[in-house]
Parts: sequence; structure tokens; C-alpha cells
Amino acid sequence: MIKIAYIILAHKYPEQLLRLIYRLNTDDVSFFIHIDKKADDKFYHQVRTQLKNFPNVSFIKRYDLAWGSFDIVRASLEGIKSIVETGTDFDYVIYFSGQDYLIKSNEQIKKFFQENKGKEFIQYFPLPYSFWYNGGLTRLESWHIHWKNKYFCIPGKREFKSRINSFLYSLLISFLPKRREFPEGFALYGGSAFWCLTGESIKWINDFVKQNPKFVNSFNYTYCPDELFYHILIANSPFKEKIINTRLTYLEWPNYDSLHPKILEKNDFEKIRESEKLFARKFDMTVDTDILDMIDQVILSQS
Repeated sequence: MIKIAYIILAHKYPEQLLRLIYRLNTDDVSFFIHIDKKADDKFYHQVRTQLKNFPNVSFIKRYDLAWGSFDIVRASLEGIKSIVETGTDFDYVIYFSGQDYLIKSNEQIKKFFQENKGKEFIQYFPLPYSFWYNGGLTRLESWHIHWKNKYFCIPGKREFKSRINSFLYSLLISFLPKRREFPEGFALYGGSAFWCLTGESIKWINDFVKQNPKFVNSFNYTYCPDELFYHILIANSPFKEKIINTRLTYLEWPNYDSLHPKILEKNDFEKIRESEKLFARKFDMTVDTDILDMIDQVILSQS
């Protein structure tokens, strides 16, 4: 029997998060849930109350997940740490958000991982990458700072500079090196933020993070490190030859330079049904609830 651990990061829509967990909940599955520290107490307590009788649900240390900040990675690392500390040998750890949903049955998901046991599923590409600004190197080399719900980059393009008082910007840039240093010996990669990795590689990541704080801290003040950290780590690890370079989540981007994927609605249903992926994102019950009902009734009930 395949044992799966899900790390889920959520910040809104408790009913949608609960719906996802109820659908995924089977034998040999565990959940490690992170609720954004910014989420109101009502959301947090509602979810904890609804899941209090689920012995396979754990809530991990909460971080304030500013978009594009390293705290997003810290939250997933907290999930990894919690998984390892259970002492359970999970075959796979799957990382996604509370706005994802399964588009294959639990039986099909487990069968897929059984047939591909030992393979690491993460979409990655070497940097520089032509579709990212400056090949993506600015993400690592500049200083990306989140401060009181504001974000700015030093040194950065004009639009970043305009977000902060010019005097403060000049003061900061006088103290910060123009180019951030990154640990030597690591080839640079980027890719999709969400992944499905083996329990063996998760244990290796947990050990590496504990033993190499300098590597981890080098991602502070980077831009969207969840699209860098695990890719650089796994693609420079003993597990590189086991990587299947793909994501197992169906999604659509409105434009090539969009910051967020498209919200999937019922007119996207046929594309979702025809997809070979296991999961899909991004769903929003305040925009379209019908699409989740259609997935439940047509795809999952017939699988």
C-alpha cells in the first residue's frame, strides 16, 4: 500500500480546504496543513474544529506568507520536518495549496505512484531561462525585500524603486552589496512551485537543511524562492537521475508573464477531464463552485 503525505498551504476559503481534505482522505494518507498567519482566527479555528477527530491531520507552525517571500519555503520545510518526525516511512510527499483539487480518484493516484515508485516529480529548467526577466538571475542576485505589505527590489527596475521613498532606497542601497552571494558548487535551476517527491528524498532534504544553514539562508530576500529552492536542491542532489521533469498538476496561465495561474471554471471542464495530470489548480469557490461539483460527479465518481 502506497503511503502519501500531503503538505497543504492555505490562506482562505476554509470550506474549499475542507472539501479538498475530505476528498483526499483515505487509508495510508496523512495531511500536514499550514494556515497563513494572516488568516483570521475564525478560519483557523473552523478548520481545526472540523478536523479535530481526524488522527491523520496535523497543523504545522504558522508563518506570515507574503507573496514571493521565503516564508513560503519555510512553511513547506516545516511540513517536511513534521513528516520526518512522525517516523512514518511515506512513499511520497505531495506539496500543493488549498486551492488545488484532485482530478483523478485516490485509487488512480495511488496506482500512479505505485507504478512510478522511486521517481521524483518536479518540473525544472536551468537558469538563465528565457521566459524569466534577466533569465531569472535577478531573482537570486538582487535583494527582494517585503516590508509592511510592500515589496521592493535592490537594485531593481524603475517600478520597484518607485514603491519606496527615494531617501530610504538610497540609504538601503548604500549598505547592501550590489550583488548577493550564492553558495558555490550549485548549478542554478527554477521551475514550478509544486512537486511530488519520494519520502526518501524528503528525509535527505530535511537532513541537508539542518546541516547547511548557509545554503538555506542564502534564499532569504530572493524573489519567489518556492520556484527556486527545491529545484536547485534536488537537481544538485543524489536524486537528480531519478527526476521526471514534469508537474503532476494541470494549470493554465493567462499570459506567459502572469504572476498567478488562471482561475479554472466550468468552461474548462473538458480540458481538465482530458488531462493526464493527477491534480489541478487554481479553483475559487467564490468564482465558480460548479467546476468542483462537475469534477466530483463526472470524473471522480466514474473513476
